[in-house]
Amino acid sequence: MRTLAPPYPFIPAPWAYSDERFAEFATDHPEFIHMSAIVKSVRSVGAEGDLAAHASMHDLIVLAQPIPDPPYDVVAVRVPGSVSRPSDGWVLVEHLSATGRNDRIERPVGEAIPLFWRFMIEKFGVDPASYSRTR
Repeated sequence: MRTLAPPYPFIPAPWAYSDERFAEFATDHPEFIHMSAIVKSVRSVGAEGDLAAHASMHDLIVLAQPIPDPPYDVVAVRVPGSVSRPSDGWVLVEHLSATGRNDRIERPVGEAIPLFWRFMIEKFGVDPASYSRTR
């Protein structure tokens, strides 16, 4: 079995830090606007307690909380310049599974937020519709 799941402990970054970082990237590089929008979406529904994340280079790596011991499943939102780079104007979201049952979907950047949440719902059971608060 070939797994792309990380074999090392996951060190999350605060969602506020990721929000600030991707907002800065988006200011200087418009190709990061959808990344900033995804992070803002997580914060706006109040899902920070159920999802953990960090940036690997510029990719957003997300998993469900509580954070398990390695290896563990992650969802990676890829950006231009990534090892797994999306096509120009597209977003690539990958599920890297400890079982080796990896999944990847590429869509136009305008579909980044719904695609991200599709992966959160299907892979981690985290549905934005289940949160009652929005900011």
